[in-house]
Amino acid sequence: MKLLKYMTLYDKILIISIIVVSISAIIFPIIYHANIINNRINAEIMIQSGKKIVKKIELESTYREKPIIVEIQGPAGISVIEAHKGRVRMKKAAENCPLKICEKTGWVSEAGPRIICVPNKVTVWIKTGENDIDGISR
Repeated sequence: MKLLKYMTLYDKILIISIIVVSISAIIFPIIYHANIINNRINAEIMIQSGKKIVKKIELESTYREKPIIVEIQGPAGISVIEAHKGRVRMKKAAENCPLKICEKTGWVSEAGPRIICVPNKVTVWIKTGENDIDGISR
């Protein structure tokens, strides 16, 4: 305790500040990570054809050995959607889809990006428990 005798008020404030910042640097990432996991548990895969939601799949139910396959009939033909291990993709675009950009989009595993087949009017995305806002607009 002789050391405290030589410390000024500012030395004590500095030490307390360093301790508070260190504890915060440990606790905040843990809370943030727990929040992300909670949002993934409550997430759903939304499949929209035209202006109507035709299918909702709980993201948690995709963690099986076999993928979930959904076929959607649209103006350009049948689109095949695959959901597996917490992600979703357009496995096969409609026959009359000229560029098949939706197929080339690949896997989507988080909220924000969408898979859109314009000729077939099919949209696929992941919706979490929070507002459906991507990281850029926050």
